[in-house]
Amino acid sequence: MILQIKKDNYMPQIILEDRHFEVETAGDKLSESELIEFEKKIGTKLPSQLRSFYSHWNGGLPYPANIPKNKSAWVRLHWSKGAEAARVGPATSFEGLFRINASPSVDFLRTWIDYKDSLPKDVLCFASDPGSSLFLIGIKDYNLGKIFFWEISYQADIAEGEIPNYDNIAFVANSFTEFLLALREEPNDGESLEDWVKRVYPE
Repeated sequence: MILQIKKDNYMPQIILEDRHFEVETAGDKLSESELIEFEKKIGTKLPSQLRSFYSHWNGGLPYPANIPKNKSAWVRLHWSKGAEAARVGPATSFEGLFRINASPSVDFLRTWIDYKDSLPKDVLCFASDPGSSLFLIGIKDYNLGKIFFWEISYQADIAEGEIPNYDNIAFVANSFTEFLLALREEPNDGESLEDWVKRVYPE
């Protein structure tokens, strides 16, 4: 569940399982009619947890309050065995969610139009990392609401007739809420991503 509260400085927050997140750089608040119109343009309803977020905040960065402001938020990636894209490593940083009715560089619809032919048909891109790789959310019955990561440097060559698949896609979380709860402070200087994953996601 997503709950909005206000701190003394009026920074909007999310509270998930007693963990606080400040929502930074969100766009202008959306009306329900604007949200419905957006869904018509992309041809699908947003999965429920992501839709709940957009009904409160128009994109932006849900930033865990326990991470210092001079640090970035990172998340673990689960690559399929033998995936060439796994060379990027077992984690990546999270830059934030796209905004609806925003400038082209961060606009949800514009980004979807630009990348949809390069993605499998059962996912929607909703956020990015700093290197323009994308976070995806499942939109079909069998993957609805699940979060994935699409590595741009290993994408299918559409011009050569390649069909987008999951070769460059890692699993991230079973839901949008689980994804937010999985965000952690960036690796220490000199710390390998493999060691970072072992340290911050103890089994």
